[in-house]
Amino acid sequence: MTSEEFVKGFKDLKDDLIKEYLNSQQTEVGKKIAELHLEDKSQIKSILDGALTDCMYSILLGLDGCASIGNNMQQPFQIKDENGQAVSEGDGTLEALAYDFFHGERS
Repeated sequence: MTSEEFVKGFKDLKDDLIKEYLNSQQTEVGKKIAELHLEDKSQIKSILDGALTDCMYSILLGLDGCASIGNNMQQPFQIKDENGQAVSEGDGTLEALAYDFFHGERS
């Protein structure tokens, strides 16, 4: 798995969660949204998109050592795929890709 595939996986997960929350009652979030009986879900979609983007972007930056995770010390993490190949070396690659996928050209 490449760094790009890793970050894209987070972006795809965010998009899939939003669809699931808005179109299904299989999750607690989906059930709570359905209970609102909204005709127009665009505002709740925007809120979910913003919250999940902030969360996943922050996690990726934390793993890359570009931000702290919670109140812990900021430090980079090395991430390897199941074959032992480096996905992230904590060198800023995830940060750049995360920006592209969540806020930039690939969003």
